[in-house]
Amino acid sequence: MAADPQLKQQLEKAIAENPVLLLMKGTPEQPRCGFSMRVVQVLEAMGVEYGAIDVLPALQPLREVTAEIADWQTFPQLYVNGELVGGCDIVEEMFESGELAQVLGVEQPDAEIPEPQRIVPGGPQQSPPIQLG
Repeated sequence: MAADPQLKQQLEKAIAENPVLLLMKGTPEQPRCGFSMRVVQVLEAMGVEYGAIDVLPALQPLREVTAEIADWQTFPQLYVNGELVGGCDIVEEMFESGELAQVLGVEQPDAEIPEPQRIVPGGPQQSPPIQLG
């Protein structure tokens, strides 16, 4: 089944307009799955501003769109400068190795990935969640 062209265009625009964009289940303030929460924790630890899209309202259509854009259908997905970095496991591995800091153009923090209770809602995220559709 082909992806919705309008949704694909909206997502491509969001990816282009946000240097760091997280497609996630829920919002940075209220992640709706553990994997999304872990990527939010990494981004918060990095101190980087990012946009976020809650994929839950259009989960299946967005799976079809991301399959076409980046051949990736699971969430969360982290995009940096228009390129898919990966999902939770890849982001965490890149954080641990220091590669994520290089990709983001920031200093590698001394801290490890924060524990879930240490996440601070309303951290460096640049804007309210981006709405598609």
